[in-house]
Amino acid sequence: MPIDLASAAAIAAPFVAKGAEAFSKTAGDKLAGKAAELFRAVADKFSGDSYAEQTLDQVKEIPESKGRLGALSVVLVEKMEFDPDFAEKIRGLVNEAQNERSDKIFNFSGQTVHGNQTVIDTVHGTVNIGDAHRDRKQ
Repeated sequence: MPIDLASAAAIAAPFVAKGAEAFSKTAGDKLAGKAAELFRAVADKFSGDSYAEQTLDQVKEIPESKGRLGALSVVLVEKMEFDPDFAEKIRGLVNEAQNERSDKIFNFSGQTVHGNQTVIDTVHGTVNIGDAHRDRKQ
């Protein structure tokens, strides 16, 4: 069953916002290549539409912003609704990106991770936020 437009846009938005460079540092060159393809496809589609271009520029400034990612997703859905070929291209790239990262497993067990962490999928297992030792009542 093909992925719906809203889901495809929501998955594509972080890839587009962060770009290939960010993914090559954290997830490998193949995933970075998919992020670059997504970015190019979106940038090409948005070209000539000042609102869409502005939305893309704003999300690139602060790629972690939920509001800006949401705005990008809305514009992506609109573009996909009016252009079925573009929708299929984005769906295909999203599926390829998901398949590419499906073999990546990051185990932070017993480690302290500083900074923002982005998870674009389901987390399985225990997730502890904060200092488990400090948060316990003595």
